[in-house]
Amino acid sequence: MKTFGFIGCGTMGSAIAECIAPLQNTKILLYDVREEAAKKLASSTNATAVSLTELLEQSHIVVLAVKPQVLPLLYNQLGKYQDIRWISLAAGVSLATLSKQLHSNNIIRIMPNIAAAIGRSVTAVCPHEQADPYFIEEAMAFVNNFGTGHTLEEKDLAAFIGVSASAIATAFAFLHGIAMGGVHQGLPYAKSLALISDTIESAAALTRQTHQHPQELQTQVCSPGGTTIEAMKVLGESGFMGILMESVAVASQKTRDLEAVEK
Repeated sequence: MKTFGFIGCGTMGSAIAECIAPLQNTKILLYDVREEAAKKLASSTNATAVSLTELLEQSHIVVLAVKPQVLPLLYNQLGKYQDIRWISLAAGVSLATLSKQLHSNNIIRIMPNIAAAIGRSVTAVCPHEQADPYFIEEAMAFVNNFGTGHTLEEKDLAAFIGVSASAIATAFAFLHGIAMGGVHQGLPYAKSLALISDTIESAAALTRQTHQHPQELQTQVCSPGGTTIEAMKVLGESGFMGILMESVAVASQKTRDLEAVEK
């Protein structure tokens, strides 16, 4: 039986623990400085709330699901357990820092998004260059229990945040904006939101399954002098693509700035 230890039972740690709880031959141990939070999560996941020492002594893989500023308070104790394999959710804490403080190379940074709560996260998986290949496979299997994992080099994490981790909020803004457009045209908000939500899912599925370029598909929808090309004209005049590209750029740069402070 494989034992996962979760240090931190906040929103993301709890969401991930709930997704892997149904797995067979898996034991989950939980620790949080807020003891009641660990006990509450344990009761809903058939996990066990334990002390930090118990968790470290019994776990094969430990998930660091605490805020980055909390980690320095834990390093002295964590670093004593060099046989543990580590999965870190701490934003901005580099593999080099984790390796130095934990005295291990079996470390993988992951970056999920809030859709982990429903098992649909898009997650960046960034292994230490000297991590055990089998551990990397374990980590990918772990991540795929709450969505889809994408292996990236650490240098690409900033771009990932711009394109996915932060851009999910851009997607929410898009959904709301189109839904409000529907309201303006007489549709109830709930119906309008349902329509655009299904439309976005169908667009993503079509792009994925046909392997056609999004612009090629876009062109196919636009009839000469028709309704869709009129909408595309408005997007072009408003600089829609440029706005989206800039939103990715600023989120990515903010990430680089934060990581520079950490160094």
